[in-house]
Amino acid sequence: MNIAVLAPPDKDAELLSILRTMQDLGIPAFGLKIRKAWDQVAPQGLAVRIGKASHILLVCTPHIVEEPWFVFVSGFSLGKNAPLALCRLDPDWVPPAYLSRVPLLDTELELTEFYRIEKAEWEVEEGKRVARSSLLERGISFHAEALAQCVAEGDALSVELFLKAGFNANSRDRHGVPLLCLAARNRHLGMAELLLSWGASLDLQSEDRGYSALMDASLAGSPELVDLFLDYGAVPNLQSKDGQTALVIAVGRSDAVIARRLLEKGADADMVDKLGFSARKYVNLFKKPDLLAIFEAATQS
Repeated sequence: MNIAVLAPPDKDAELLSILRTMQDLGIPAFGLKIRKAWDQVAPQGLAVRIGKASHILLVCTPHIVEEPWFVFVSGFSLGKNAPLALCRLDPDWVPPAYLSRVPLLDTELELTEFYRIEKAEWEVEEGKRVARSSLLERGISFHAEALAQCVAEGDALSVELFLKAGFNANSRDRHGVPLLCLAARNRHLGMAELLLSWGASLDLQSEDRGYSALMDASLAGSPELVDLFLDYGAVPNLQSKDGQTALVIAVGRSDAVIARRLLEKGADADMVDKLGFSARKYVNLFKKPDLLAIFEAATQS
């Protein structure tokens, strides 16, 4: 961010005051006093000078609209899409109609608050731009499916760049599978932690089979991911499209370790799926000794 502050030649004090305010805000800025021969400056013209700025601020006096440079700079800013603001020295001065939507700042406080917000918003957008450029430099296209592929592959650096560039941590792949579920299916613990730190929702369910990240972690046989999701507050009794819970999935895999952890976190052993079977019934059907012992202990506790 770099602000060009333009003022009539007799407004030195006001120009210096504004530049000090920008310095206090940590915003790079430079001042230009525009004289009568502004269009004859050599070797660089006014357009070249203000073209280096990301933002333009005009110090406005009552008759400034009569100055050709004011019209030139206003049009240049609007055409360049460089945010323009007007610092009004006379509270009775009214901007021309073509600048009616341009921010009008009357006091030092207004100026300070306006540019504090502008700086914060600009830094966010600049961060997105840099992240997008970094992805392109890595040869990665900027679209949702590329993000999903990076998650599946465990490419944490690229995924973080996608998130910094503005993608939502709750994005899905073309099959409707949330990113957190993709991380779980591929047993990427670090990726899951990254997505959670960026606000990924734990209990989003996929469109393919209706699994949550916890269900996918159970199917993948990853107690580390199961622990992570449970510690973050994942709901243990969500049901998939066929009515299965994470506990039923763990029992189906004969995974005593994950089954125990789910039971300890409140998983319902008697919730039935669409076949009318619960996790407890599957355990009794399979007659796996370690699972039978776990469910018996859970019943007694």
